[in-house]
Amino acid sequence: MIRSERTILRSLMKSAKSYWRLLRDSEIDGPAFSDALGSLLTQGLVGERGEILYITDQGQLTIHDLMAQQDVTCPTCMGHTVFAQGPFQGLLEEFITIGRERPGSISEYDQGAILPENTISRALYMYQRSDLDRQKLFFLGDDDLTSVACALTKLPAEITVLEIDRRLNDFLRQTAVTHGFANFTVLDYDARDPIPQELQGQFDVFFTDPVETLQGITLFLSRCTSALKGEGSAGYFGFTRIECPLKKWQAVESRLLEMNFAITDVIRNYHEYYLEPLGIAERGYRISTNAPIDVCTPYVNFFSSNLVRIELVGPPKPTIQEPVTWGRDLYYDEEMWVTLPDELL
Repeated sequence: MIRSERTILRSLMKSAKSYWRLLRDSEIDGPAFSDALGSLLTQGLVGERGEILYITDQGQLTIHDLMAQQDVTCPTCMGHTVFAQGPFQGLLEEFITIGRERPGSISEYDQGAILPENTISRALYMYQRSDLDRQKLFFLGDDDLTSVACALTKLPAEITVLEIDRRLNDFLRQTAVTHGFANFTVLDYDARDPIPQELQGQFDVFFTDPVETLQGITLFLSRCTSALKGEGSAGYFGFTRIECPLKKWQAVESRLLEMNFAITDVIRNYHEYYLEPLGIAERGYRISTNAPIDVCTPYVNFFSSNLVRIELVGPPKPTIQEPVTWGRDLYYDEEMWVTLPDELL
């Protein structure tokens, strides 16, 4: 039995689950999950009852020596390793109030916002790792409003956001004025172009949620790398499993080494995304259309990503420095099961 099949069965040992809950709990990329679940159904090890998947008697016999998956996540920090206390109490409530006015996510830019609690945890984690207080922060894309969460702490020396969505940029600029954020700059920017010359080599820390094609990840990380000062500068990015098989993880790790980074932290399932349920069910996302069963509208936030922290161990060496002319292939490849191709936008 292959690893992905064993992972699915172990998850189902504790309780029967919907397709979407099983997908979230299994942490397998979309194509591999679909193949493994289809195989288990064909073998008769997993059964389907309405919208619910369960282990059959035959399946129970097959895995009788495995322990059911137990939830051992810390109930206080919920796996984020940090929680708001002391001077950071009240940040979440203030952030939620601001976030109610943000523009909605759109598929054109592969947007999808994480939960507010996760955004605040990002800022706190940066603080814990000495990457917030008196630091010059660079954000490439920010539909999660992580720049706002950091600004609310009043700790960064400077925040600069480069974002392609002008709706979001207008919102960020107005938010900065309304709340009196000092040294908060927002620029209209397309990552296909190099970052402005005056920003190169100026920042201590970057944060980005890159698109997850291999060339897109390489491009975003390259642009961010060019913004960093040098050895000791740090970067953060979100990275999924559902759209990134381990071979893609390996390729990204190789590029990070070439850019002169060491990976210092990887925290699983740090971010939980809210994706419009009807959009997932009706718009033709492959996570629905390529499922081995008929799936219902998701009622759980099944899409999550990991938090990765990296640090320069020498001068920055961005892989891509020139302009690129990529189109939708920047956002979409055959592994993107929660991203839409051109014809479905």
